[in-house]
Amino acid sequence: MSICVVSAHQPRVDTGTTTTITNPIDVQNPEVSQAFYGNLKGNPDYYKITSDKPFKLYVNILVPQSPGISSDFVSAEITDSTGKRIALLNGTNSKWTPMFEPFGGDYYLQGPEFAQNVSAGTYYIKVFNTNNTGKYSIAIGDIESFPADESIKALISIPQLKEQFFAKPVTTMFFEFLGIILALGTIMVLFAMLILSRKSEELTQLTIKSNGALKPMLWLGIAITAIVWIYIMSKNPLNIVGLVNSMLLVILVVLSWHTCSKISRMEFGKAPMISMSLTAILWWLFVYWAISVI
Repeated sequence: MSICVVSAHQPRVDTGTTTTITNPIDVQNPEVSQAFYGNLKGNPDYYKITSDKPFKLYVNILVPQSPGISSDFVSAEITDSTGKRIALLNGTNSKWTPMFEPFGGDYYLQGPEFAQNVSAGTYYIKVFNTNNTGKYSIAIGDIESFPADESIKALISIPQLKEQFFAKPVTTMFFEFLGIILALGTIMVLFAMLILSRKSEELTQLTIKSNGALKPMLWLGIAITAIVWIYIMSKNPLNIVGLVNSMLLVILVVLSWHTCSKISRMEFGKAPMISMSLTAILWWLFVYWAISVI
């Protein structure tokens, strides 16, 4: 874990937080490297830093690197408690360079930065652009520190970050693959047992019993897969690969039921290898196309 967090920021997901100058996000331990993720929704975002001793103030603004990203990059204004400007990180007139963040495995465009020793006191950071819209990340502090509790928090917040900030369907993918694992895993176990069942009557009977025991898991997996797949297709009902995969899923439901029924009635030396082989192959094909659609 220590290797994974080298050159990484402690993540702070605040995409749904509404802030004002009187209700800013309070930054604790400002010298420790932290990355705050926000989403401007018509108004600037504000961050507050308070320190009772002199410290090094480091601020860097970033945006997620993705196709079609707005050219109206965010800027950041740093002021003290009297409102005096300490620095302006002008995102419009700055060079933005590609950057890879190793902990989450994501790409950003890195904009202007500020680093200066400042006296004790209270400081505010205002994040904004012309229309006050768009996602951004602001890195505060440059001392890399990942104690055990922060590492655990980061591992928990990274999926949330992927979903809210990078618009990656983490929850959808989790449940889709959970269903696929249950369904395809059951099919592959039964497939392996069918192959072994050709060796003896005892193994044949064991396969029949296992088929009965595993059927609830199979149908639970199919149910989860189907529900999530319907949700995925509702988002983009005209996706051609998705439509083909939808028809394949219907075939798999029928074929899985047919194959399991044949296993429950099979006799020694008469294993339904053709239908099981076809079922396994089509499940793997479904998984391949599902990944491309999700």
